[in-house]
Amino acid sequence: MSSDTVEKGSKACMWAIRLAGTGIAVLIVALLGARMGLSPLIAMSGITMAVLCFMIGAIAAITGLIRSGGSGGGRSVPLTLVSALLGVGALVNTGMTIIGAGGAPIHDISTDLVNPPEFVTVADLRTEGENPAEYTGGDTADLQRAAYPDLETIVLLDPQSFVYQQALGVVKNMGWEIVAENSATGVIEATATTPFVGFKDDVVIRIKTKSAKTLVDIRSKSRFGSGDMGVNANRIRAFRNKLLTAVNPLNTELAD
Repeated sequence: MSSDTVEKGSKACMWAIRLAGTGIAVLIVALLGARMGLSPLIAMSGITMAVLCFMIGAIAAITGLIRSGGSGGGRSVPLTLVSALLGVGALVNTGMTIIGAGGAPIHDISTDLVNPPEFVTVADLRTEGENPAEYTGGDTADLQRAAYPDLETIVLLDPQSFVYQQALGVVKNMGWEIVAENSATGVIEATATTPFVGFKDDVVIRIKTKSAKTLVDIRSKSRFGSGDMGVNANRIRAFRNKLLTAVNPLNTELAD
């Protein structure tokens, strides 16, 4: 193996280590910044930049180790291997996230697609540049029907007042910030904050009586983005399962 090849391998390993270090630093700043009030979009951009650093660093690490015959050309082999593992881990995690998210490119999910619960108080919290609070219907409803056919109105036989109190308890248990609640109208509005980055999604729950039944509808909508990677649908499922258990502990198996 020529000295020139080894030298190129050494430089590649050096850049791999530098990129890994930069990625770690950017990731830490982004995550800490999100918890300290940094814009979620900026924080997410930082995380994306860190992931790119890890991936490019992995390519450089593998190239460097191959060109240097595994010696690193004088660079730290353990650090080069760590750089490679970080990149591979970032690639696998990104792939699993994309595959696992599935669903449709929509960000407004409701259990009632004909007459979805409306945001009232929460609507005033949305600013220019964020997704509007109004429900667009049309393609959004069609895409949801195809992607999340299991999301339907929750039908219970318990009194409306009882279900409302249980729903309110579930909202608190899930850590959502209650924006408005009215037991008379059976409406609860809240804001859910995603972990790590801190994106805010708004939720409205409508509980009403129809004949001898209590109908519970929930709508969850992201403030940013055209898609939500399945987050809103999963949030509605989690609420539904917890509500069924809260209303009747014997519903635990059904909720699961």
